[in-house]
Amino acid sequence: MLAQAERLAHEPAPLPARDITLLLVLSVVAGLVDVTGFLSLGNIFTAHITGNLVLLAAHVANGGSPPAAQLWSIPVFAAAVALAWLLAHRAGPAVGAKALLLVQSLLLFLVLGLALRGDTRGVHAGANVFAPAMVAVAAMAFQNAFMRLAIHEGATTVMTGNVAGSVIAALALAWSAPTRAEAEEKLRQTLPPVIGFFGGCVLGAATLAQVGPWAWMLPALLSLFAISRR
Repeated sequence: MLAQAERLAHEPAPLPARDITLLLVLSVVAGLVDVTGFLSLGNIFTAHITGNLVLLAAHVANGGSPPAAQLWSIPVFAAAVALAWLLAHRAGPAVGAKALLLVQSLLLFLVLGLALRGDTRGVHAGANVFAPAMVAVAAMAFQNAFMRLAIHEGATTVMTGNVAGSVIAALALAWSAPTRAEAEEKLRQTLPPVIGFFGGCVLGAATLAQVGPWAWMLPALLSLFAISRR
């Protein structure tokens, strides 16, 4: 009886439906930004930032010079997260979380403007790529900061943990494990981001092929919807 009570005490608190919707929407945004950035901004991961470490290592191993956007993505992301934390800290809990989403939206609209001005489609290096890539990285940094400061659960830009969590939760449900309620909540928190991110990647790639840099309009508009859900 005591063991059961201890287990229930450690079960994750259910996220409100509003937060689950945010997980889905922000994951779609991240998928759109990541695939659009990778295909049009010189093969840089703008959401899955640690992926750039692999690309940098490959350039170094092959004796090449890494693109500036890939090289600067890590420090720019870190600096933007620090700025987001300071903004949220100064604004307070009642205002700070929504302010982070607002800044993210502004940054994504700025990416759209830069992409349209420079027409980065098909460009793999140079000034036309660097500025929008760094702004997109900063936008995803604000989204990551929002998740950690406001939601405290789930991830919307890196899907490895969500995929693993979804598989484990699904197996627990299939085997009617004693932690069924915990497994159901875990699946509820991890599956929507996986579906959203993959859907965003597919939609982003298809849209970029059809309308070029105007594809950045999709994540920008969705970011406005995310603000309305908060």
